[in-house]
Amino acid sequence: MKKILLLSFSLLIVFTSCEIIIEEPVLVYDYRNDFTGYYQVDEYSETFDSYAEYPVRIVKSDAYDESVYLENFYGVGIHVIADVDGTYLYIPGQEVDGYYIEGEGRLDGYEITLTYSVTDYTRRKGNTDFCSSVAWK
Repeated sequence: MKKILLLSFSLLIVFTSCEIIIEEPVLVYDYRNDFTGYYQVDEYSETFDSYAEYPVRIVKSDAYDESVYLENFYGVGIHVIADVDGTYLYIPGQEVDGYYIEGEGRLDGYEITLTYSVTDYTRRKGNTDFCSSVAWK
């Protein structure tokens, strides 16, 4: 009887000294998913006081975890890279096919509002166009 009590007491100590740690998987939401898709853009040029309409496609970058590509940006067929931070889109200064672009935007539902500048070196003039646009799915 003494051995049974001693064994029971020993097992009780062993089981109470064990600690089980369960780690929950960390779910990371990819905000780029909210931006991807096809959009119709209404663009206003403050510089030239004119309007333009064109389609844009936004796709996730395979090379950068927080970036997307805006295809057919400015309606001239160029692909611009932008960084996503929650509902914000940042277009860092970059030169693409003779255009220097930079700007920022914000996603609200299915609509993206953007403000940006485009300097056109393709015509050797270097004119900077200041634009604002609304893109919707």
